[in-house]
Amino acid sequence: MKNHFNNATCPQYTVRRRTGFTLVELLVAIAIIGILMSIAIPAIFSTISRAKTGAIRLEINALEQAMERYKDKQGDYPPDFSDWATVQRHYRKAFPRMGTNDATLLFNLLHSGTAFQAAQLDRAESLVWALGGYSDDIQRPFTGVGGPLVWTGTGANNYTDPAPGVVDTDRQTPTNFQINPDRVNSFFDFDTARLGYGQYDESAAVTGTNRRFSTDGDGDLFPTYAALAGGAPYVYFDSRSYSVYDATIGDFNGFASPAFGVVRAYFGDQSVANNTGVDYTSDAISLAGWQFVNSNKFQIVSAGLDNNFGAIASYNVDGDAALEAVFYQYPSGSAIAPRTDVSTPGALLIAGVSKYDETGIFGQLENFQLDNITNFSDAKIIDDVP
Repeated sequence: MKNHFNNATCPQYTVRRRTGFTLVELLVAIAIIGILMSIAIPAIFSTISRAKTGAIRLEINALEQAMERYKDKQGDYPPDFSDWATVQRHYRKAFPRMGTNDATLLFNLLHSGTAFQAAQLDRAESLVWALGGYSDDIQRPFTGVGGPLVWTGTGANNYTDPAPGVVDTDRQTPTNFQINPDRVNSFFDFDTARLGYGQYDESAAVTGTNRRFSTDGDGDLFPTYAALAGGAPYVYFDSRSYSVYDATIGDFNGFASPAFGVVRAYFGDQSVANNTGVDYTSDAISLAGWQFVNSNKFQIVSAGLDNNFGAIASYNVDGDAALEAVFYQYPSGSAIAPRTDVSTPGALLIAGVSKYDETGIFGQLENFQLDNITNFSDAKIIDDVP
């Protein structure tokens, strides 16, 4: 007998399918998603952080290689412009036929009257000045075609006026020049978006104020190069000037910025015995009690992902009326200060400071030093602490 009953003709046999979730199921799903996010988000941020740190370290490698190419061509590593005598020796060697106009222009760029200003072309600006390359014009390495500076004076905008060898005070005046964005002999492929110079108003005449300036806040002709877009610049220290003392400001060599903090060249962990048997006779001599990292080359330092090199420039370590410069030691992160009331390298260490700490002894709220990245560290300096 044929069965006439089926789902289509008998509603009482229709299967009802559930189309939603119960409240309990939704809550369970939300809880699972929350757990997964709590695990995944830190991992994602950590991965992003490592990737950015790695990218900065790779770029530092490229900058380091560019410094070697510079040395091969110019005969030595570039100065970091903290010491005028070193600057003079370098450019006399690199450009023995440099004309009076360029030589005097450089002097005027770096001096106030007759006083050398170590901060005029600072440790971040010196890197771009050198690695951007110079003109092929042997008499005008700075102002010739493709050099770091471009003529904006009232005379003809060319490089044969005045004739080679002719002294022209206009060509020695900084306000008659602007930053050249089209340098021809660069040792490094700079990302122009991270170079710190601004565009002038091209609808108006070029003047002493309407020209291409640095955008790092000091209004000069020396741009910097940021490790991250809009962030802190790379800083360069020349080994010949790691511990140079600048009498005009009463401090040792370093980089300082209201926006990006302070940093000095890093000491290593190798001490040098004081065999005199008496206290150090000057702060500068006391700093010779420890060897710097890369003692015969250079240091390149990035502020890392927090865009802050550090908070500590000086500290009163001996209870007198003066503050002492603070240097950090790699890889331990100990702190060192120059002193004349001690006689051993170990006594220069600031007690209680390790792992680049800026909070304990120094009373800061954050440790900005920790994520600095250098050409001698594997990545962040804190990761290399033993």
